[in-house]
Amino acid sequence: MKRLFLALCAIMMASAIFASSVNYTADDNTIFSNPERGFITMIGGTLSEKKPYGVKGHESTLDNKISSEKMSIVLVHYYLSNYRTTATLPTKILNAFDEDMAVLRSKGMKAIIRFSYTESTSGDDAAWNIVKQHIQQYKSHWQANADVIFCFQAGIVGAWGEWYYTQNYGNQLSSMNSARRLVVDSLLAAVPADRCIQLRTPKFKTGYVGNSQPLTETEAYNGSAKARLGHHNDAFLYDYDNMGTYSDTAKEKPYLAQETLYVPLGGETDITKDSLARQWATYDKTIAEMSRLHWTFIQSGYAETTTNMWRNNGTFDELNRRMGYRFQLVSGTYSDQVAAGGKLSVNMQIRNAGFAPLYNERPAYIVLKNGSKTYQLKLNADPRRWKPNGVITTVNEQLTVPSNVPAGSYQLYLYLPDAYASIASNPKYAVRFANSNVWESSTGMNKLNASVTVTGGGAPVDPPTPGDAILLPATLDKANVTAYSDDMTWYNTDYFDFGPSDAANLDRWAEWNVELRYPGEYFVSEVIASVYNDGNIVGHSWLIQLLDNDSPVSSYTTVGKWAEGEIAYEDKWDLSSVAAGTYTLRVQNNMQWAQPKLQSLTLQYDGVIPSDNQDITITNLPYPISNMYDILGRPVDESYHGIVIINGMKYLR
Repeated sequence: MKRLFLALCAIMMASAIFASSVNYTADDNTIFSNPERGFITMIGGTLSEKKPYGVKGHESTLDNKISSEKMSIVLVHYYLSNYRTTATLPTKILNAFDEDMAVLRSKGMKAIIRFSYTESTSGDDAAWNIVKQHIQQYKSHWQANADVIFCFQAGIVGAWGEWYYTQNYGNQLSSMNSARRLVVDSLLAAVPADRCIQLRTPKFKTGYVGNSQPLTETEAYNGSAKARLGHHNDAFLYDYDNMGTYSDTAKEKPYLAQETLYVPLGGETDITKDSLARQWATYDKTIAEMSRLHWTFIQSGYAETTTNMWRNNGTFDELNRRMGYRFQLVSGTYSDQVAAGGKLSVNMQIRNAGFAPLYNERPAYIVLKNGSKTYQLKLNADPRRWKPNGVITTVNEQLTVPSNVPAGSYQLYLYLPDAYASIASNPKYAVRFANSNVWESSTGMNKLNASVTVTGGGAPVDPPTPGDAILLPATLDKANVTAYSDDMTWYNTDYFDFGPSDAANLDRWAEWNVELRYPGEYFVSEVIASVYNDGNIVGHSWLIQLLDNDSPVSSYTTVGKWAEGEIAYEDKWDLSSVAAGTYTLRVQNNMQWAQPKLQSLTLQYDGVIPSDNQDITITNLPYPISNMYDILGRPVDESYHGIVIINGMKYLR
């Protein structure tokens, strides 16, 4: 009996870890916008210094498409036909690209980018020596706007950039050759490394990578050419081989069906005849083909013969719901109580009812929310691997609740923001789940309809005051840290871990409340433990800022180093122009793809620190003083002028 009793107790204790179980109601009907998927429209045009824009000026079109068709991506097609023989593009055109992307950023949209040189079947495109220089000129602009670029299409070659009619790259070829290979090489080097480039046919990709085997799960997302080259089909459903898109349909469709689990497929249909549309683009054939090949986007307006037929027979709405991903919560079980610093158990079943997965990296967080207070706990799960067509993925993790989370009751949310810090806080770029009563449009988070009680938490962090701030100069480390980003895992060590080497490592930070009593110059030194598991040293550079109400008053960037241990800098951080007072000091990683681990940071004053008996002349103290005394120990207020004592120090006001 004793053994049975103990076994029952163990079962009860194990089950007590999970006390909140929720079943969710799927929403299979609502059409709504989600990032990086769905119907698209094409804008752009022929560039010139008089008309350098492809997006700017089309704001009303975008607004209409966002409202009527819930669009989140747009194909921006730039024609450089005016510069087919001009090696250097005008600066005005290059800068206009940045302005175009700023418009999309303001709308909450992303771009599919294509560049071409001709719309003529004579194939009067640009020679390689010209194209190469144009790509190099655009490179920095593409890199700077990666946040609002969904993917690129190879373009460049031939009429409409579709790689068929061309005077310079092998006219009407259906396979890769050396001239076209140069274009792909250059694009892979210039396009942001975390973005795919779509090729017009499967044969172009297999010819480029020299391998007819499709991507596997272990090869996906590794940055190789094979992992970055996707597909676009601009003759979807047109006849059996889609106007030559497929050279061997029996082999290439199964190839694409595997490939497109990891790289995107999209395009347009080119069926302009009613009879062909009724034959090849029926509801059943369209849905079956998009499901099999994992379509993410297609033009809503071309060809109108087909898309209008889809609008009339219900295909259009079904595609608008299911193209790309459509995540749904099925059920979830969550801890109902956890100690600050302890483990929150999360077990969720997530269905992807869409045709395709996500393709660009995107973090996933469980968020604890109590009023205006939120705490993000990063999941290890990779949403790109949540497979489509109804597959259910289980996310089962133990998440560490930060030790500084105050005790209280918190609502739980699931949050999938964009990976880029520039747009991560914009709810338009967050993923909405297709469930009833979960979406919170103001924050971009999905309510899990469950709560957790945090016990033993620290007191809420108040704004810095002279009494609790760290007096500079000082050594800042884990023992005296005020706050740190919620995805910075401690691993039971004494350092801040800014890795892994992903795009998010630029967003991680640690903060201290500090008092700058001695404006002047400071030496900066650090102790790091930045070593890969295999012992190779990684680089590190830090952005250090003094913040006043979240606004930087001074910034310092340390010199990039490829070393470990204690690093002292010969240069100085000049704080002589910053008024004495209390601030937040933030340390943020400044070297993307590195894996720095910061143990401590020391700011050493380059001057003579006054003793407690010396007077310090400060005419305007920058913060309200509640405990200020005259030399006789009597309390005084802000109107008092003379020698005052604050925290045992003499000041002249």
